[in-house]
Amino acid sequence: MDLTPAGPVGEVAPGAGSLRLVRLRLSLALIAMAILPLAIVAPLAASALDGQRANERLRVERDATTVAATLGTTFDQIGQELVRAADEPGIRGTIAGTRGASATARLVLGDLTAETAIQVATVVDERGRPVLRIVAGKVVPVPPSSTIDPVVTTALLAGHDEVTTGDIRRTAAGTALVGVAVPVFGDGDTLLGAVHVDVSLTSVLAGSIAGLRASESASLLDRGGTAVASAPIPSADAAGSSGGTTAGAVLSTEAIVGRDWRIAVAAPSALVGPSLALIALLGLGVVVIAWFIVLMARQVLRPAEELDASRARLRDLWELARVDSLRDLLTGLGNHRAFQEEMDRQVDTSRRYGAPLALVTLDLDDFQSVNDEIGHAQGDEVLAGFGQLIGRTLRFADRAFRTGGDEFALLLPHTDAAGADTVVRRLLSNALEPPRGRELSRAISFSAGISSVPALSGDKRQLIGQAEAALAGAKRAGRMAVEVYDPARHRGAGVPLDLGALSASVAETVARRLLRPVYQPIVDLRSGKVVGYEGLIRPLPGSGFNDTGALFEAAAKTGRTVELDHACLEIVAAGARELGRDGWLTMNVSPRTLEVPDFSPAALLRVVAAAGLEPARIVLELTERETVEEVERLRRNVAACRESGFRVAADDVGSGNAGLRLLSQLQFDIVKIDLSLVQEGALHETSLAVVGSLQELARRWGASVIAEGIETPEQLRVVRELDIAAGQGYLLGRPGKAEDLATIAMTAVDLDALLGSEDWLGSIARATPAFGAGTG
Repeated sequence: MDLTPAGPVGEVAPGAGSLRLVRLRLSLALIAMAILPLAIVAPLAASALDGQRANERLRVERDATTVAATLGTTFDQIGQELVRAADEPGIRGTIAGTRGASATARLVLGDLTAETAIQVATVVDERGRPVLRIVAGKVVPVPPSSTIDPVVTTALLAGHDEVTTGDIRRTAAGTALVGVAVPVFGDGDTLLGAVHVDVSLTSVLAGSIAGLRASESASLLDRGGTAVASAPIPSADAAGSSGGTTAGAVLSTEAIVGRDWRIAVAAPSALVGPSLALIALLGLGVVVIAWFIVLMARQVLRPAEELDASRARLRDLWELARVDSLRDLLTGLGNHRAFQEEMDRQVDTSRRYGAPLALVTLDLDDFQSVNDEIGHAQGDEVLAGFGQLIGRTLRFADRAFRTGGDEFALLLPHTDAAGADTVVRRLLSNALEPPRGRELSRAISFSAGISSVPALSGDKRQLIGQAEAALAGAKRAGRMAVEVYDPARHRGAGVPLDLGALSASVAETVARRLLRPVYQPIVDLRSGKVVGYEGLIRPLPGSGFNDTGALFEAAAKTGRTVELDHACLEIVAAGARELGRDGWLTMNVSPRTLEVPDFSPAALLRVVAAAGLEPARIVLELTERETVEEVERLRRNVAACRESGFRVAADDVGSGNAGLRLLSQLQFDIVKIDLSLVQEGALHETSLAVVGSLQELARRWGASVIAEGIETPEQLRVVRELDIAAGQGYLLGRPGKAEDLATIAMTAVDLDALLGSEDWLGSIARATPAFGAGTG
């Protein structure tokens, strides 16, 4: 049989999950920090690029305008030259047939055709017939059947000095030409003929693009938008020398005034590459940002990792201390606390899966006489041997506990009452006739009571009550007996009231205020001064409850925890008037009260105001008597209480898993270490380590630490060595009435005398009168 108490060990703190969450949030923050500069720089870079493209487009448009203007000027100059030629006497004489005039005409027209743009110059008579034709400065024969150019016909109808420009036409070789003509008049405005030239558009365009960049090209478009002439396309070397990267051509056009032609200029978009200095600066910026991000990550993660490591150490130490705190040192079995926790777990498992569970409670018969006969030391050996005998008799899945001096309990899963009866009788047989050389040095008998779920009872409280009732029946039958619970024979005081009766009892206790307050001093462990009191509640005799624990257990079972808490708060606050105006007043509150939907700190403020107390003096002690169901709501309401001036304490840290669960879910102003850890701390190094780790965790939060349950000088010495600031317990002062405690509030406790006192029980009695039972 496994003697280690089984059951879930609560998480000390969600350390790994918290650290993962910190890392996730930090990663998101750092990614945002890395993206932010890019989000800022990208629009600026896009804006700069758009501006550069707009500037390039404007430049190309300006170049197109310049080429158009230059082309227009060239044609104007050709027209002016023709007008001057029309006024030459030689031209007139040539048309009239005057001898010697043709020589002068040839000179004039030769000068015109010497221009590269003018290919052919012709002089015609009034009928449009050519009389002189010059090509490249040389007179050529006039074709006998020359076709009259339409521009000449138009020019013969024009007035003085009026220049006529024809339509664009192409030669057989593909050259684009345009005719320009001016009429020639004699004396008395007599029309003699006209001077006509053919202008090469390619040559004119080539002479007009001198101002363009090497990477640009120009085209002349006719009225239909067809390109009739183009400037030479730049070579690869010229384009490569522009120092840019082609990102797409930009096309810009400009109309030539008076001719309805257009100039199209095309240029590649040159995007200037970043300089080496800029690249180096950007690289340095990236390195600096990366270094800064890593530095920030380390600064943020270091305390989180330290806290996570501290939580891990606390979890390990807590596990060791919990195992010690749940084991009976004499027998090696589980102790009473382990029995309660395992009982909850086993009953829940049985209820969930419908499997039977048997509970056996047994007492050794006349064990006091054994102590009197062979002495307490030998009696302890008998108890230890009986514990080993239980371990050898039960199955591996069974659980055994020593719940009192000579009281034991057995939990037998998947076993009904009849099966448990067989197991217990076998154990009794082995105890009465111990094999030679085995655990028991002498025969010993016991009485046992058995009950089970679900056959005989429905819940934990009823199961225990039935087993104890059966045990009482076995003792009445003459001891050395084993009895299974029988409702007909064992119904009595050992069996609890049903839920309806319990609920009515709690409601009557609350309504009639059958409660009285007692207050236990909280002492500064350096000076001995009383720094505050814990307000506790004791049920009055008429309430039907023997102790506070039974009252609150009944309230939890019947769902009346909240109304009982409110009544206790009012009674404790009202009774504290006699304690003076200084020092703390701590009051116990169940988390269930703070997690209800309609909770408001205003109700607490009204309670303390009615008692004449200030919220700054009040400490709300959270004790997890029931499972927390609304953790987020509890966090919000605790925060609201703190904002209203109250302080919040984690009570009973070290009592099972409850205090530790609350410690992992909330941050507290005060951490109260449970009396069990303090009592074990004087004996076990693991318990001391847990107390030290809890104190370190509280120090990180800026919280105070109070040690509860100081009952011996040795415990006081250990707590003071741990440098815990304050403590409470029977050694320092018992719970009492407010009016009695007010007389000693001004007197410091002599801690040195308590440490040196051998008669410390007498010191307690002399220090404070005993009012009520237990330390709360």
